[in-house]
Amino acid sequence: MVISTQVYVEHPDLALVHTIRSLPHADIGVVSDASTDPQHDVHYFWIEAPDFDEVEAALEEDHTVDDFATVAESDDRRTYRIEYSEQTKLISPATTEMGALTLDSRSHSNGWRLHLHLVDHASLYALDEYADERSIRLDVLEVQQIEDSDPQSAFGLTGSQIEALVTAYRNGYYDDPRETSLEEVASLLGVSRTAASGRLKRGSARLIEEVLVDDQE
Repeated sequence: MVISTQVYVEHPDLALVHTIRSLPHADIGVVSDASTDPQHDVHYFWIEAPDFDEVEAALEEDHTVDDFATVAESDDRRTYRIEYSEQTKLISPATTEMGALTLDSRSHSNGWRLHLHLVDHASLYALDEYADERSIRLDVLEVQQIEDSDPQSAFGLTGSQIEALVTAYRNGYYDDPRETSLEEVASLLGVSRTAASGRLKRGSARLIEEVLVDDQE
């Protein structure tokens, strides 16, 4: 079983919320498959807007942004490398800790709309509690329970495989150069090096099988 949910989160100190509120005609999203730099809180965002002078003025004034740079651009979209300030509030530490899979993050109203896959309802309650303790508004917009016959979770992954893959990704295990070792990932998961390696290998193999391999070939 996996819980597929869409939630709305809002707080003036959440990443880029000032920019979102300053640009009502812009669409902003997280580049989910880009590498991050955990040591400097660097992340990547795409922004679609009619006027990028206004976008960059808003980023300059955004107290959650310490630094930014354009890394790709087209007529109506730019991708930015953004370094968070120390004032930035984040919801991602909670989703990472509970082994959630973030499928999409994009601007909505005065905050962010997140599409998450959680291992169970308890994880959703824990996420709500995390937000409440930090005065972050969290509205559950949609919840679906996805049954799987094995029973396994999204893309055939188990909860422990999702946790291992997300933890490794968030901590730079897949970066080049690698930011963290397998031993450090195992320590974060509270398991042995062998167990962590097995979860990563089986989870990666399952993702490749489910997403990239065409059964018709």
